[in-house]
Amino acid sequence: MSWYITLLVCGLFLIGIEIFVPGGVLGIFGAAALIGAAIRGFYIFPPGLAWFSVFVILALTGLAVFIWMKYLPKSPIGRIFSLSQSITEKDQENSPWKPGMRGTALSELRPAGKAQIEEHRVDVIADDGAFIGHNATIEVVRVAGNRIYVREVNV
Repeated sequence: MSWYITLLVCGLFLIGIEIFVPGGVLGIFGAAALIGAAIRGFYIFPPGLAWFSVFVILALTGLAVFIWMKYLPKSPIGRIFSLSQSITEKDQENSPWKPGMRGTALSELRPAGKAQIEEHRVDVIADDGAFIGHNATIEVVRVAGNRIYVREVNV
């Protein structure tokens, strides 16, 4: 009986420590200890109670994971290990490239290539995926992340 309790407690403890020491090794040892506790339960309990102990082990593991997911990020220790940064603005608000800006294609856009927009050489992508020829006049349609989408403008 003492091995059963030892394996159960050690398994839950090792899985809990896995939170702070990433890599998976302690989690694997914790899972192995819980499996060992379940197997040990079949040696010390009658079959009905042995299966009940397996379900108790699964329930305790699920409860531990639930508590960890719900309460750890809000705890002082959880805040140390978590990023607390929030995004307050969209990509387009910070970008120097705004819809409506015009420039010239420095290469053929099939659909990506180089362009000159307001004296800056930048990588651009044709918005509709169409071919845009060299030296064509282009206009910025939208900005998504570090991608500048353009379309050809007929002058």
